[in-house]
Amino acid sequence: MQRSLLALALVAMLASAAAQNATAGGVEVPEVDVPEEFNPREAISNLVEYQEEHPNFAAGVATWLTVGTIIFLLAFILFLYSEIKAVLVARDQDFRKKLIEDGYMSNGANFNELFEREAATMAPRPYLSVGAMLLMFIAFACLLYPLCDILTIIGLPSAPCLLIITFGAFFASICLATFWMFVIWSCTRTYAALVFLVMSLTGQILLPTGNPILLLVWVVLAFGGGYMYFYFGPDYYKEKPEDKPMWLQDVGDFTVSTNYEEWGSAFNKAYEAETAALQKQAEALKKQAEEAQKTFEEQQKKLTENTPLNGGSK
Repeated sequence: MQRSLLALALVAMLASAAAQNATAGGVEVPEVDVPEEFNPREAISNLVEYQEEHPNFAAGVATWLTVGTIIFLLAFILFLYSEIKAVLVARDQDFRKKLIEDGYMSNGANFNELFEREAATMAPRPYLSVGAMLLMFIAFACLLYPLCDILTIIGLPSAPCLLIITFGAFFASICLATFWMFVIWSCTRTYAALVFLVMSLTGQILLPTGNPILLLVWVVLAFGGGYMYFYFGPDYYKEKPEDKPMWLQDVGDFTVSTNYEEWGSAFNKAYEAETAALQKQAEALKKQAEEAQKTFEEQQKKLTENTPLNGGSK
């Protein structure tokens, strides 16, 4: 019994000595920083205090939001104009092709000239739509940029904020553009519109998660699937259009050149085509006006001949 008590006392002495050595400068146990729980009230209080100390902060945020909203509205209007015009041209071309296939019309020189003029008119369309998407990206970046300062003020981590805003604005512009492509093209290219809808909805579901793996999967599927459907598929059946499946539809040429000279050439073609169309319309209206004037003069002449002169025979 005494031996056991001595052994316990010896162990206690060794343990106390080890604890003293560790406190005096020996090996220290690292302390783990436990993250504090986010307090919304404290965050709002910090934001209010910062605003009181920096009165220009709210004005700066309002400026970013105003600039972003203006750019977004301009980009959105430009995008709608470009795509709606493309849909109208595609519907007219489909209608004419259907009439020719059914034998109600013959494919003559006038139709070929009309197709060429419409192709020239639609030459700037890829640059307008892609340019509108880039403006949407800039607009979303302007709208999200004040979040970096706000996150810093309320005490949330904001180290990769600019990176998050850049990618977030880029993906948001793609999701928005593909959604409106679905809305605009749904009445003419149903299957192609559904592809745009899948791209938009999957992006809106996966992107807010912030998971890099899910984001990578979405990027691969969206861009890879879009390329296979809109570029690889049509090129594969280009030589044999009769074998092209019904569900494989195109939405027009969307190729953007990196040569700035081709940009100007595309807009010049569209300008010349629009000018020629307006000239033809003006000539047609002039001709109609001349025919109407001629008909009016003939009717006036007949009326004068059939009307007895004053004082003439009754």
